[in-house]
Amino acid sequence: MNPATSPPANADEDRLQRFLFEELDIRGALARLDSAWASVRSAHRYPEPVERLLGELLTATALLASIVKVQGTITVQATGDGPLAAVMAECRDRSQLRGIARIRDAEALEAAPGTGILGKGLVTITIRPELGDRIGEPYQGIVPLDGSSIAEALEGYFAQSEQIPTRIWLSTEGDRSAGMLIQALPPELAHHDHGERRREEDFGRITLLADTVSETELRNLPGERLLSRLFFEETVALQRPQSLEFACSCSRDRTREALRAMPLTELEDILDEQGEIRMECQFCHSVYRFDRVDVAAVHAAAAPGDDQVH
Repeated sequence: MNPATSPPANADEDRLQRFLFEELDIRGALARLDSAWASVRSAHRYPEPVERLLGELLTATALLASIVKVQGTITVQATGDGPLAAVMAECRDRSQLRGIARIRDAEALEAAPGTGILGKGLVTITIRPELGDRIGEPYQGIVPLDGSSIAEALEGYFAQSEQIPTRIWLSTEGDRSAGMLIQALPPELAHHDHGERRREEDFGRITLLADTVSETELRNLPGERLLSRLFFEETVALQRPQSLEFACSCSRDRTREALRAMPLTELEDILDEQGEIRMECQFCHSVYRFDRVDVAAVHAAAAPGDDQVH
């Protein structure tokens, strides 16, 4: 372990930490969510199987964001025909997280553990790069929802879409969710001329060691101790940890754009019936209210104030 880059003592709460095997062409990342996951969890009281799946996907999304080349937002969504219709997690600027789930049949959830509650479906990974003050063209990858866990489904994505050996370990329990990712460096980032066979052998050996991690260790051991326990014979350099937090990207401006896309006659019908238009963010429960003056201004491309009600 490289002491020069060891994390501070409190680095294991709501943080992501990347690491590199210095003598191998392998990189990795650790993520641990405490208050960030608690914030997502408290926004909706999901049944335990859904909650666990959402926590794992949220942690996995933070791990994926750590290896994405571009700055921006990564969204991972799993959809299916099972009792859980969809689960979605998003990480913006490699640090800001939010997530949500949509239940189709609550009574059938208990009979289908793991990703089985999603049934047959797809995993979609969308990357929206931020180029200064504008959003670049999104990149999207879609693979079948295979495997018995979110980790296996995402490993399948890398195997099929990126052809980069990748392994992911995830664990969610209560107010803590944690995960670890190990990935072979893409050829263009390789530091050593070991050859393809040696690279495969190295990756197989490292992942065999990583498979000995328990869910309790993953959630509770500090990052440096965890890596020392798993890879005590390897030289592992840790980067300084990066903080993670729950943050929602909703705003009155974005809500206004949604209203602008709706027919004015439909909005007027809502105003006649309810006196105002009330729109609530499903991620953070912020509420945005619009009266007749606001709606008229929206469709006239004006810009009313941005008061927010919590």
